[in-house]
Amino acid sequence: MRLLITNQFKRGFSLIEVVVSLFILSVSVITIYNLIISTATSSFELEQRYLAKEVANNRIALINTVEKPKKPVVRNGEMIMGGERWYWNESIKNGPTNDYYEYEILIRLADQEKYVYSIKGFINNE
Repeated sequence: MRLLITNQFKRGFSLIEVVVSLFILSVSVITIYNLIISTATSSFELEQRYLAKEVANNRIALINTVEKPKKPVVRNGEMIMGGERWYWNESIKNGPTNDYYEYEILIRLADQEKYVYSIKGFINNE
């Protein structure tokens, strides 16, 4: 009979088991939260880089058509893309031969100093 009485008092979890399980749960929740924040930040940066690349592609199209340079030049301006204001800096220099110009385009958001995207290339000197 005494054995039955001692088993009645041993039901449930001890305080140490509860603390350890809460610690494991909190570490898991913090890890998942950090993963979600990291993914959201990466997604935002990828979207910004994509929009900056599109601004650069628009500039390249204009350099090759309407705004074809006649001599080396440095230009800058702004463009609205994806609901945001982007600044671009463009430098066109003489290329390795007289048949080509070398260009570099740098793109940044209006409220930032750091460039999000840059591209270099060559265009025909006609």
